[in-house]
Amino acid sequence: MAHYGLTETAMGPMLVAVEGKRLIAVKFGVDERRLPAAVEELHRELHGRFELQRSDAKVRPVAKQLREYLAGKRDRFDVQLDLTWVTPFRRAVLEECARIPRGQVATYAELARRVGRPTAYRAVGNTMRTNPIPIVIPCHRVVGSDGGLTGFGGGLEMKRRLLALEGAALAL
Repeated sequence: MAHYGLTETAMGPMLVAVEGKRLIAVKFGVDERRLPAAVEELHRELHGRFELQRSDAKVRPVAKQLREYLAGKRDRFDVQLDLTWVTPFRRAVLEECARIPRGQVATYAELARRVGRPTAYRAVGNTMRTNPIPIVIPCHRVVGSDGGLTGFGGGLEMKRRLLALEGAALAL
């Protein structure tokens, strides 16, 4: 059984989902009005692996960390992640992305090389596009080969704000 809840952050409302103490998903822009559709979408994305039940209390500790991080009051997360349901390639890419230090960026091509698939930069981009745990797995730290900001689920303005919050120096 996985639990989900909503939290209001400095960067807007978000859905947070946990299974036990492990974080399984974060979704941007989800408020009470959008919640039913977001939960249905999340269930599909998780391939039905988890039965989802609302419990704001069960997600509270992780939601608190997310709020603190986005408010600039925390610089890292202390939470276990559950990526057991993603393919081995996607898991490797997401784990490598999680190693990008705060305040630094990497390119899609760099991540592809780091996971031993140097020509798979488009697949890396797709993995970042479908990152189930954005912010905690910092896909916002991944930029184009020219150093430019590219797509982000929360929008490019949120990506800029996250990188600024983390002190990343961009050549833009």
